[in-house]
Amino acid sequence: MLPLTGCVEMLPSGNTGLEYPGGTLVVENTGDSPVRVSVNTKLEQFDAALDTEIDGDETVVRREFITAEPGDIVTLEALLGETGEQMSFQFLPAGGDEGNPPEVAHLTFETAVEASATWTATSRT
Repeated sequence: MLPLTGCVEMLPSGNTGLEYPGGTLVVENTGDSPVRVSVNTKLEQFDAALDTEIDGDETVVRREFITAEPGDIVTLEALLGETGEQMSFQFLPAGGDEGNPPEVAHLTFETAVEASATWTATSRT
């Protein structure tokens, strides 16, 4: 069962160079084993959630996961596995007021251990 909000794309990890619109969430499992992943927004005004199991060497893409106004900083919280610490990450889904382009949030991990995970933001020009 995959409780999700909106549409999800499942891609092999080798196809992560695709262009995505601002506010997109990309979650990539570079390991060999499936990992349960939950990603939520910290503030209720940005109501978005992803709760799924991602197989090894698989990528999940949620296009336009977050809709925000330019300059709005959105905090995402991710949990790998069933227990552990939430990993927070901030990005600008619609870009900044001073001409900063919209961003795509990308979470990459190998295992269900927080130390193996990395959040990055990619600017859309």
